[in-house]
Order: sequence, then structure tokens, then C-alpha cells
Amino acid sequence: MGFDPNVDDSKIVAEPIVAPTPVEEREEIFIPGVLNQTILSYMQLLNANDFDQLIDLFLDDGALQPPFQRPIVGREAILKFFKRDCQNLKLMPQGGFGEPAEGGFNQIKVTGKVQTPWFGREVGMNVAWRFLLDENDKIYFVAIDLLASPAELLKLGAK
Repeated sequence: MGFDPNVDDSKIVAEPIVAPTPVEEREEIFIPGVLNQTILSYMQLLNANDFDQLIDLFLDDGALQPPFQRPIVGREAILKFFKRDCQNLKLMPQGGFGEPAEGGFNQIKVTGKVQTPWFGREVGMNVAWRFLLDENDKIYFVAIDLLASPAELLKLGAK
């Protein structure tokens, strides 16, 4: 997963866009310790490949920071990243908590696992999502942290 704003997107070959999962077939998300509907929707919409609805959760100047990457700023750039690099992910949040932050923001941290098509459905990567929401529960910033040891990362590279 990655996005480099200095790379010409027209030269990047992406997989065909996967159609979103029909609404009636989407799996409900429950996260112990988190009741915020924006966070629950983020997880559910990403799992459903519904990137056009997912981007509506972000502020116009919102940002997303994938593991080991610089932040992606703005809804158009984030949507492009989702469509190019986030198809067929399975987010499995396991718990979280929230607390107020300065400037009227609310910060929520969620931990869990993500399965990706790149490593196979049997491999779940431990991750943490750190959300910063405005007073209207729009996403101002979300960072995704990979919670793996160097040894775990080396094992993935050996597959």
C-alpha cells in the first residue's frame, strides 16, 4: 500500500475496480468501546469496496496516512488511493476508545487486523487506526499504523 504524490498516476497500472458489495450483503461492524457511527461506517464501507460513499466521511481537506507513507491530503487524492490500493481489504476491528482532543476534535483509536489480497486471506496484519474527527464527526485525519515486529515483516517477505 502506498501513494507518492510525485508519481504520475497516469503511468500506474491498477486492477479493475471491484463493484461495491450490495448493501443487503454487507457485514455489520461492531467495535467494543467504539459507538461512533463515522468509525463504524468507515470500516463497513471499506470492507464493502464502497469508496464513493466512504470518501463522504472525510472533510474536503481531510487526510489519510497509510503505513510507511506520507499523508494523502484532500478527498480527490484519498479516493484515488482507495480505488487503486484498497480493493478487497477485510478490516477486522477488535476494540477501541475515544477521547476529546484540542480544537474541538475527537480522537478515536481502533486496533484490529486487516487481511489483504496481497498476503492471502489467511494472513491478518495487526494494525491500529488513529482517527481525528471534527465536531460534526467528519474525518479530518486517519493514520493507519502497522503493528508488526521486524521478524513478522520478514516472514511476510519470504512467502
